[in-house]
Amino acid sequence: MIAEILCVGTELLMGQVLNTNAQFLSRRLSALGITQQHQTVVGDNAQRLEDAYRLALSRADIVITSGGLGPTVDDITKRVAAKVAGKELVLFPEAEEMVRTRFQQYHRNMTLNNLSQAMFTADSTLLMNPNGTAPGAIVPMGDGKVVIHLPGPPCELEPMFTASVEPYLMARSGRALVSRYVRIFGMGESEVDTRLRDLENGENPTLSPYCALGEVQLRATASADTAEKALALLTPLLAEVKARLGNVVYAMEETDGGSLAKTAIETLRARGMTCATCESMTGGKVVAALVDIPGASAVVRAGLVTYQTDTKTILADVPAEVIERFGVVSVETACAMAEGTRKRLGVDIAVSTTGVAGPDGGTEDCPVGTVCVGVSTAGGTSAARLALSGNRERIRTLAMKHALHMLIEKAR
Repeated sequence: MIAEILCVGTELLMGQVLNTNAQFLSRRLSALGITQQHQTVVGDNAQRLEDAYRLALSRADIVITSGGLGPTVDDITKRVAAKVAGKELVLFPEAEEMVRTRFQQYHRNMTLNNLSQAMFTADSTLLMNPNGTAPGAIVPMGDGKVVIHLPGPPCELEPMFTASVEPYLMARSGRALVSRYVRIFGMGESEVDTRLRDLENGENPTLSPYCALGEVQLRATASADTAEKALALLTPLLAEVKARLGNVVYAMEETDGGSLAKTAIETLRARGMTCATCESMTGGKVVAALVDIPGASAVVRAGLVTYQTDTKTILADVPAEVIERFGVVSVETACAMAEGTRKRLGVDIAVSTTGVAGPDGGTEDCPVGTVCVGVSTAGGTSAARLALSGNRERIRTLAMKHALHMLIEKAR
């Protein structure tokens, strides 16, 4: 089976936008064992795009396009493919509903031309887009050949390919694909890349990084004739990743959708431990993340929000002299919050957060972004002082993630 990548957009042709989609798709196709012999970049010109389609379909079984699915006059990818196939574009009600829903979620007005994003040839298989307004599609072109339309933005293309196109290609190729998701906290993307760059250049298995706020996720994938053979290819890679990164790897999972909170709940349940939180500047975000996970009731006893200074003494038994001597944002106060909560609520482990989320309230000694996170067990209490950056919500979210990570590390 031969595939060809066809990237559409004058901005790519002129070098104004780096074509990372071609790199991503090439690596994923290689991991799936699908042969590639050509890649093409074509500008927003209907005749040249038609010529590119016809040439690609003459030498490949599958043509994967990226870009040109928007509502503007120069978004011609679907229209030209339909012409090559000798078909008309029709409105898909389910695609229209998705587009309308997405505009409502974005609090934006939808104009009439946006309906073009919901139009495909009648025999197309839709690929829904949870990250944007443009659905994708798998379009039969005759003689067993297909064109697969994907959106241009990488944050939309990559999840769509992973969730919808890979399973289709695997079923078509008859090969088995095995993936594992490696979750990392406490090491930046550039450092992870430096340590794993040679591994990321592999073709089978592959290692692809994805970033979230404060975290890095790696998707390790191998393909073979059977799942057992694919797993045998994957196992040494996972062991090498763990050896190179160490304790910043907090989870290795078979499925996507994991999180620090999920790992925390699983760790606590496995250890038979109960927990509680005492939060100031995070305002309940830590306990909220925990109780979002099914089964949290088996381990989470309570969450205190001691937002004002005196409530730390009233609810968490923090000695007033500790706050007076060291300040409300200090490792000493964070320790006292965690230890007081643990003892008062009778849990095995407690975490605390105190800090300055901004935009106001910072001082020279304690600027905005200063956060102290404490954790306490019967074996001891400790705290970390962090210097976080960003707006208020970013600082609070990062503080929450640090608290969850410390909870995991202490519970283990």
